[in-house]
Amino acid sequence: MRKKLVAVTAAVGAIALAPTAFAADAPQYVLSANSAASISVLATSGDIIGGQILRGTPDGMGVLKNSDGTITILSNHEMSLSDKTVQASKSATGTWGSSVSKLTYNPTTGKITTVSNFINSIQYYDYTNNVWTTDYTKTLPAGFAAVDSYGGDTFSNGLNRFCSSNLVQAGALAYKDGKKTYGYSGAAYFVAEEGGDTSRAFAFDMNGNGIQLPKLGVAGYENALTNPASGKSTVVMLNEDNGATNSQLYMYVGTKQEKGANFAEKAGLTNGQLYTAYVKNTRTDNKFRATYKIGEKVDVSFNPLNTDLAYSDFQAQAQAGGTTFSRIEDGEWDPKNPNVYYFITTESNKDPLATAPNPSESSTARDGGALWRLTYKDVKNPLKGASLEMLLNGTEAPYLSKPDNLAIDEAGYILLQEDPGNNAHVARVLAYRVSDGKLAVVAEFDKTYFAADATSLITIDEESSGMVNANAALKKAGDTASYFFFNAQVHTTTSKSRLEATPVDALDKAAIEGGQYYTMVISDWTKVFN
Repeated sequence: MRKKLVAVTAAVGAIALAPTAFAADAPQYVLSANSAASISVLATSGDIIGGQILRGTPDGMGVLKNSDGTITILSNHEMSLSDKTVQASKSATGTWGSSVSKLTYNPTTGKITTVSNFINSIQYYDYTNNVWTTDYTKTLPAGFAAVDSYGGDTFSNGLNRFCSSNLVQAGALAYKDGKKTYGYSGAAYFVAEEGGDTSRAFAFDMNGNGIQLPKLGVAGYENALTNPASGKSTVVMLNEDNGATNSQLYMYVGTKQEKGANFAEKAGLTNGQLYTAYVKNTRTDNKFRATYKIGEKVDVSFNPLNTDLAYSDFQAQAQAGGTTFSRIEDGEWDPKNPNVYYFITTESNKDPLATAPNPSESSTARDGGALWRLTYKDVKNPLKGASLEMLLNGTEAPYLSKPDNLAIDEAGYILLQEDPGNNAHVARVLAYRVSDGKLAVVAEFDKTYFAADATSLITIDEESSGMVNANAALKKAGDTASYFFFNAQVHTTTSKSRLEATPVDALDKAAIEGGQYYTMVISDWTKVFN
């Protein structure tokens, strides 16, 4: 008999003296599908750890190695401001909606030992007076609606759908020129809202102090990814996951400063220019597919955008100046080549080849999306230009279904996570070998709970997410294995995702939805593809 959760009678963050519960109380959602991959559960949404309830809907993560041997994991919770349960937590003071959890992981015990709220403060941008402020009520630009088309607040202290994230390690935002140091020497955590055309980008220092980045524009961003080796320039790629016909690839270029009022100014995140990527004579994803072969390199230029919302229609500019992609999801800079940026599109805008059913699931709809590689001539001077190539177009066995997130290993392998979107297809994690384009399945949600005909069905609306390379934190000298953290989103109530016999209403209100955290170890990449 499954042990019941401790009864919860208070809101998240206010539970005192609760015993610690770990993931033994819930099934393991994602299982290895490859002999070279091992997966271990770290924690499950709804666990009470150190008196705190672990929230659900986990997404983007970042990893820091601590001096005492423990590891800090930062984890977004992708909460929508239009969700009625989320709206019930609306606050007139502190932030509400999406949040970031700070988890302490003990690699010796394999347990998450503490959970806390990472966000301490946020400076929002006042578009009327062109200043930062903690008074979010003054931040709504003239002419913008206070409520978006989904029913969520805009330009408020409500944080809407934090999706993927990027933790830039200490030193990567600094640049030394002789005896002078430019930029910010600490680590920074980048997040963005994925809530439509009024969504914002933020950066946080490691004390949880955040600042909105208006020079990065407003759009439904999946992620904001900073190049760690761009020298005095600060280069940030922004992936817009809006719609199949209105998503852009953006590039921000700033200059690191010797001095600044805050870490963002020093890091060159407030003084730069935003651009949208453009492939000549190729305005759409579909046009690119029809014109160019897999692996064919095509020149890319970058057109500047005005991010002053008092004078510009940001979305109209982007559509006019750039090439439209079919929902850009996650991206990563290549850890071995700073000039290379990989990203994925989760859809193909109904391309008949990418949407052809998997032969083994002929009755199940899918969209294979695409994997892309953007290669700069010199990322330290990104306006020199770049080339773009499509590496996967969605036709390749074992037939991707809406690739959503990715992580890259230094040895030249990419892990791709699926988000089929309330679909009968059971979501997987696949490995891609850069050298020859081969694909292999490494993990899959347990069909006992997630197949459409499962007798113990939890939901068919599942996805894995947030995968990050953890080699720097977990790999020891002489170790040839590869290490990753990732999580699962289970889009149903927390109590149902844990198979609780009796729903615990207070727990469901605190955790919102299901989710789970994992380590994945790849013992031998060669065996993955055998």
